[in-house]
Amino acid sequence: MILKRSLFFVICPFILGQLSFNGTIKPMVMFNISDQDQMELPFRFAQLRMGYTMGDFDLLVNSALEHRWGENQIPNFKLREAYATWFPSWGEVKFGKQIHAWGVADGNNPTDNLNPYDYYYMFLQGADRKIGSVSASVITYWNNWQLECVIIPNHVSNRLPFNEPEFPFKIPIEPTEYEERENSLEYGLQLKTIIGETDIGISYFDGYDRSFSLLGIDTVNIIPVSPKFGYRSTSVIGLNMVTFIKDFTIRAESALFSTINNFEAKWYNYLDAKADYLQYVIQIEYRMENSKTIGAQIIGNNVLKASGNTFDFPSKSMIIINTDNFIPGMGTPFAMISNKSLLIIGSNRFFDDDLELNYNLLFNLENPGQLLGFSLEYLLSDNWFINVYASYFIGNDDPINRFEQLEDFSNTQFQLSYTF
Repeated sequence: MILKRSLFFVICPFILGQLSFNGTIKPMVMFNISDQDQMELPFRFAQLRMGYTMGDFDLLVNSALEHRWGENQIPNFKLREAYATWFPSWGEVKFGKQIHAWGVADGNNPTDNLNPYDYYYMFLQGADRKIGSVSASVITYWNNWQLECVIIPNHVSNRLPFNEPEFPFKIPIEPTEYEERENSLEYGLQLKTIIGETDIGISYFDGYDRSFSLLGIDTVNIIPVSPKFGYRSTSVIGLNMVTFIKDFTIRAESALFSTINNFEAKWYNYLDAKADYLQYVIQIEYRMENSKTIGAQIIGNNVLKASGNTFDFPSKSMIIINTDNFIPGMGTPFAMISNKSLLIIGSNRFFDDDLELNYNLLFNLENPGQLLGFSLEYLLSDNWFINVYASYFIGNDDPINRFEQLEDFSNTQFQLSYTF
């Protein structure tokens, strides 16, 4: 009898917990603007988010079904997040596969480097373009202060589009294997506070690049032809701020990256590499009546210093690394497209909010190049939406110009979605 009562008090809270779920089903087709051919890149056909709350504990599972059109294509199940949260009186504790959100700017966050990016979705916003990683995080609150600590036991890299002729950026080399580190522990700290009407945050992250680099060259039968690929060590010091001036919101982020190839190995040619680079975002947003918003971002990437050497495969020779040819392995993807750019974003609603228009204009401030984009979302009926997206890139006939490479990626997308 005592055992039955004990089991009752243990099981009862689980039964009385609250279960919630929501999701979307959204088939989509994508066409190239130049020739109107259908583009068969992967997209998330369906997404499901489930939560379970029991007292001070939450469980969350966020999953997606990825699909691409074409013959013999089978949808792939993606477990994007699955973690538990405990809410003690002093803060939050999370453990599991998570997508973290650091930074204050909209969409482009140089201080947010805890999760790698899925480059198939690099033109989406926020968490939609990130990959979850197994991690533990602790947040504690004290008056106007908030301290967060994140531990990531195993490094996770970006998902890159190898052998994708329809994707704008071609990866020249597809490694068959990567050099593994014995200990790939990563960690981050973030401290936030409020001073008057201004939110201020400072952060530190120590980990490994999200994109691979050439670490060294070894020999095969005394011939130096065996490249060794892996991930350099990178630390990041970040600073962000949000303040308000009447109807204006001002957001700013900056991150200083320090990268070094410290992989311990004895190869025919061990490639020393060391660099410091700065990424920043300054955003001004103005909110008007009738849910209208307009904003602008200045996005920058500046390699401050770089030294070491690397191997140039086309010329089959060693070259010196400098500030012009160093390639960062971490940071916001938009900073990789242009060293300095201006992004104008805005939104408006019409017909009693049944139609939403969003637009974005991206201008390269150093070399010719523009992106013109917009999206329309129309409410057909309860829970049914139709979405239209368009992205048009303009380059300058220079094959190494990123916007020139993106011209063939100019596309339109049509999507029917159902939310539940």
